[in-house]
Amino acid sequence: MSEGTSLVLESSENCTDLSQDEIGTIEETPEETILSRQTSVNLVPFIGQRFVSQEAAYEFYCSFAKQCGFSIRRHRTRGKDGVGRGVTRRDFTCHRGGYPQVKPSDDGKMQRNRKSSRCGCQAYLRIVKKSDFDVPEWRVTGFSNVHNHELLKSNEVRLLPAYCTISPDDKSRICMFAKAGMSVRQMLRLMELEKGIKVGCLPFTEMDVRNLLQSFRNVERDNDAIDLIAMCKRLKDENPNFKYEFKIDSNNRLEHIAWSYSSSVQSYESFGDALVFDTTHRVDAYDMLLGIWLGVDNHGMTCFFGCTLLRDENMQSFSWALKVRLSLARN
Repeated sequence: MSEGTSLVLESSENCTDLSQDEIGTIEETPEETILSRQTSVNLVPFIGQRFVSQEAAYEFYCSFAKQCGFSIRRHRTRGKDGVGRGVTRRDFTCHRGGYPQVKPSDDGKMQRNRKSSRCGCQAYLRIVKKSDFDVPEWRVTGFSNVHNHELLKSNEVRLLPAYCTISPDDKSRICMFAKAGMSVRQMLRLMELEKGIKVGCLPFTEMDVRNLLQSFRNVERDNDAIDLIAMCKRLKDENPNFKYEFKIDSNNRLEHIAWSYSSSVQSYESFGDALVFDTTHRVDAYDMLLGIWLGVDNHGMTCFFGCTLLRDENMQSFSWALKVRLSLARN
């Protein structure tokens, strides 16, 4: 295969084309067909490749697709679970495969013509179930990486719905930030600093965070401080390296609270010789001052050391924040 040739592979068995109703009619490859960019050899699927399960094949093809600049979806199967041998073949296709279909609504009217990303792309991966020596496995019997659309750049592909995911750990932190009264933009900036990545490079967007917050249960504001402390305790139980301290005032209200994640503690141990305490305007929900402890690593990158919520902007509050910062570093 000469350099620059697109990857189009198909075994002699199971070489039928994808169905026209969802993938579209297979036509001759046009000259302007976009080919995949250079990828790691270890990630390129090949005929005869073996997987222990459908999910393993899906994860592998998903990693390959992300590196190339597209996402995938499950297309069709042969066989049914619980009947005979169950599912015996599975196809995965490019997310732009097939064409949009207009379906009538319940009242008989046609749906409005919404813009769709599907353009009949024929890129796909086919796996077939084999049972040699009574050990079931899935083998690649068909693979095509020919696309009739432009592939996305690395900084664009992460915004595809398939890759816009929020990890359970990030969900927990977003919930914690929300209970602390932080705005969505403050949450995103804080997580960027914590992860040491550039602005706007999180694997999820502001809209994803807002949708997640909508799914959280509504709680009374008076109970949020209790929930925040309880959440810190739970994180401490799950990871002893998570550290936090808080102070209750004479009215039994949360006056100050500070916390640091395990990664922040490690960064502080290595690069905590010089500190910057950056305070923002008061968070909207609880009228508390948000302070962020920052530093610089040996590559000149910003390090995130921890957060503090303060009731008042005065010498006593800043003194408490500094003492707790040193206390968390020693414990």
